[in-house]
Amino acid sequence: MTGHLLKVLAIAGMSALALPTAAHANDPAAMLAACPSWPTLCRVDLKGKVYKIRETLHLNPLTTTLTNGTLDASGLPDGKPAIIISSDGKGQPESYDTAANSIDHLILTGQPKADGIVFDNEDDDNIRAAAITLENISISNFRRGLTFGNHSYGFGLSHAQIHNNGTGIYTIPNPVDAGERIALIDVGVFNNTLGVDDQGGMELDWFSSHLDYNATTAFISGPWTFDGHIEIAPPHTPPIQLHALVGKPAGSLYITTGSIILVSQSGGKASSDYWVQSDSSYSAIQFPAQTYGVRGKIGIMNGPAAVYGAALPAFNPH
Repeated sequence: MTGHLLKVLAIAGMSALALPTAAHANDPAAMLAACPSWPTLCRVDLKGKVYKIRETLHLNPLTTTLTNGTLDASGLPDGKPAIIISSDGKGQPESYDTAANSIDHLILTGQPKADGIVFDNEDDDNIRAAAITLENISISNFRRGLTFGNHSYGFGLSHAQIHNNGTGIYTIPNPVDAGERIALIDVGVFNNTLGVDDQGGMELDWFSSHLDYNATTAFISGPWTFDGHIEIAPPHTPPIQLHALVGKPAGSLYITTGSIILVSQSGGKASSDYWVQSDSSYSAIQFPAQTYGVRGKIGIMNGPAAVYGAALPAFNPH
């Protein structure tokens, strides 16, 4: 074990000495294609420029950081992702060893029939699709802003704005080796038709984040913890739905005390028959948040799931 660790440290040290910047190319696809193979690291710096992309950018999470620019994917073909993060392909190590690569300080805009950023590794021998962080990014105007697929787990998003998409965050059905403890810190998912569509039953931990004015807030098929702010207009249907997938923990939502949940334009009165719809008795919702117009005409939950903690009416000081 010690020998393996020393080998990893030696590789990391060697890699840190070689940080080529593929700045000689004139477009992001050529810059990424010019990056050397593992274990050498490659930093692609867009130098604050705006680039139009018309093909999918392939980013190897073992080797590559993409930073500092704007990508306009409005000319991308329908159904294609703007960026796919994957170590699929020959010459990649079958290893958990990795470097701290990222996509950061990036604005990504698209078109409504294309996708934004996709994490997906189909080759089960190359398992490091998740070995990258996203920070200081904006993703807008896609069919799906951010997609978590196979071998997508244990990574983090911070200071991200995912907005004005069909679906803000999407997880694929039946993912392989995916979904463990994905952390979202200061992440805003807002003004999407559907905020989060979790079809894979992934574990999402939200810290100081906000889900605002999505037509439907979330479909949840795994355990969530949520700390932050949820705001909507008076809903016609429950804005959150809890589902259960075969062989996975049921969709559950644990909201922290101190979180704020608002139904604006409700006057503080009950705004819909239910706040959450569930289809499983072993789903759960913990609801100690401060609320405004949330309690519902009948109750907090429609379905067989358990509710821990009441959603109280807004406090009116004398």
